[in-house]
Amino acid sequence: MRRFGGVSGWDGPDLDLIWNLAPAHQACNSAKSDRLPTPEELHRLAQLNEAIMHSPHPLRKTLQLSFRSMRHSANPPEHWPHFLRQVQIACD
Repeated sequence: MRRFGGVSGWDGPDLDLIWNLAPAHQACNSAKSDRLPTPEELHRLAQLNEAIMHSPHPLRKTLQLSFRSMRHSANPPEHWPHFLRQVQIACD
């Protein structure tokens, strides 16, 4: 499996870590495999993570810690659209 944590020109968090925080059943996870996410998938990921960051869901703390440990905001919900645009630019 290819890893996207070190996409050329990308100095943000390990992208594989962020994608793997999204709960997915096996069929969806297998369908994505090791390709980069589509713009629609990025949009859905942003919506999901924004919802998690505003909820008591246990993944909220995981997201906060992941971003904090990687020099990003500890509370990124308002930054998700910008973050995902930067990912898309780095991957294009």
